[in-house]
Amino acid sequence: LFFLILFSGIFFRIINLDKSGGLWYDEMTIYSIASNFNTDLHRFLQFPLYYIFYHCWIKVFGNSDLIIRFMSVFFDILGVISAFYAGRQLAVNLEMNKNKTGFLYMLLFALNSSFIYYAQEAKFYSLTFFIVNILVIAWLRFIQNPDRKNFIFYYFAGLLLILSYVSQSLLVLILYIVTLAMRVGSKKQAVIYPTVFIPVLIFCMIVPKYFSGNFDAVVFDNSFILLMLQNWFSPLLTGLQNNILNYHLYILSHILNIKFLLFVIFPLLYLCWGIGLALKNFRIVRYLFLVAFSYIVFHILATYLTHYNVLVRYTLPVLPLVLLISSAGICRIKNKVFLILFIIVNLLGILSVSGAPRIPRPDGYRALAAVLYQNEIEPGYDFVLPIRTELLDKYFYITGNRASLYVLNSPEAQKTYLSGNEIRGLASDSNKNKYYKRFLEEEKISPDFEKYILDNFVHGNTLVILKDKSICMFTNEQLNLITKSKNYEQYPLQFLRLSKLTNDMVTVLEKHCRLAKNFSAGNWEIFVFKL
Repeated sequence: LFFLILFSGIFFRIINLDKSGGLWYDEMTIYSIASNFNTDLHRFLQFPLYYIFYHCWIKVFGNSDLIIRFMSVFFDILGVISAFYAGRQLAVNLEMNKNKTGFLYMLLFALNSSFIYYAQEAKFYSLTFFIVNILVIAWLRFIQNPDRKNFIFYYFAGLLLILSYVSQSLLVLILYIVTLAMRVGSKKQAVIYPTVFIPVLIFCMIVPKYFSGNFDAVVFDNSFILLMLQNWFSPLLTGLQNNILNYHLYILSHILNIKFLLFVIFPLLYLCWGIGLALKNFRIVRYLFLVAFSYIVFHILATYLTHYNVLVRYTLPVLPLVLLISSAGICRIKNKVFLILFIIVNLLGILSVSGAPRIPRPDGYRALAAVLYQNEIEPGYDFVLPIRTELLDKYFYITGNRASLYVLNSPEAQKTYLSGNEIRGLASDSNKNKYYKRFLEEEKISPDFEKYILDNFVHGNTLVILKDKSICMFTNEQLNLITKSKNYEQYPLQFLRLSKLTNDMVTVLEKHCRLAKNFSAGNWEIFVFKL
């Protein structure tokens, strides 16, 4: 049974592993850091062990897209294996059947579509899920017997998670606080354990103004909870790149749809049933649930009180805990019909055309490079890329000048299209949309902005603008309609302002240069200007 579940998990994770478009923006950002170690110090420090392992992996096995993505599969398979032992250890603590609980949690982990989806992403999530399982095993052993050996295991499991993903110091901290509340271990152990957070303190000193993400691109409302639960428990995933506003309305409109009931509502209710039974019967499980619950509450409160905005994938590190809890409860359900139906529903969902292995990613840079070569675009031309200038290098190495559209968000550039009051408002107010409204509605391009474009982007060479329509998605006419709509302030500012800035940049260049070529490929639109 162990090997049946294991090889099934491997099979689901290698289906359609080599994505045709190549690595997309997030994956290429991580690749550029791991391959060079010379950019984004703050991001490197946040995932040091992951980047070191990534660097060694591509040095040993090569840097093809398939090989890089297989690294995530490797970690996720370790996650499937560790799930078996985490389930067994929980059963030991609860004095239950060890193999039964181990196999159930292993099965839930192997069939979980979120884990499968991120096992096919060249990112750090699969490593995180694996280490969280190790941390849970260590914690359960320490709770059972807080001797020196188990304390060392628990200590270094937490340290490993922090060194692999510094942001997960939150999870380690909550688990530590809950352990203190349980009054497990000696006072000496309680005093020693906080030293596990020393890497976080070092990180904060080196990068005192760390900004963990561009949250201007994220939308959020209370229906996030429903979206999160669907992606946690259902084989049908949605809202993977961004949250979906008013998602409760979508659920209500599909509540009588048989497919939705079978593939979303049933698995959600079944796993919640298991969670409920576990919470009812086992004290230790309640503490584990408190850790997961506190983690989610923190993210939602931070979203309401700060510039942070939570996405479903930010909550996934506690999903292993939740599935482990559910497996303990499902063990108490004597009728196996629901378990068999749950397995069938997940298998059908995973293997369907909309299953996790086949969900399309944003357009990758390999597809963009192929189009550039097909249209005889020379690497020696000057290029303007959407945000980062090095992301195309793996497939198309630019030898000419390269610039980032994101430069137009700099304070110097903002002075050419925003007023002084608007710039001061952006610095002091969390509601940034209102300070961009006038600019988004403005039809006339300011002379200062026009001069800035010509001075900073035009260098006497052929200039290629690479417009990513998944970021710069709106025309000026659409922007005008959006600013006049009632829900304008719910639109992600990142997409609004980058759309406007790109549109205005192209207009300026059309005025002063000759548009030699203009063609599209997927989400990409390419403009080639001759001087």
